[in-house]
Amino acid sequence: MINRKGTALCPVCRGGHLRRHAEAVVFHQWTDKGLIGCTATVLVAVCDGCRFRGWDDEAEAVMTEALRREYDKLPRPGP
Repeated sequence: MINRKGTALCPVCRGGHLRRHAEAVVFHQWTDKGLIGCTATVLVAVCDGCRFRGWDDEAEAVMTEALRREYDKLPRPGP
């Protein structure tokens, strides 16, 4: 839920507010070409009460695109 200040209430503690900031996220993903390591800068929401952390579909899309770029750099797997 968005309040008058434009911040969302935390879905976990329901007392804190989610504040978004850009953060570099490092992750690994298994693919048919093996394990791929990626880094993407996404907006992460952090609760100022309970410290819950999460991101939205837009951040997921950025991470998917980062994985696609790294995947496309690798040679095709052999037969």
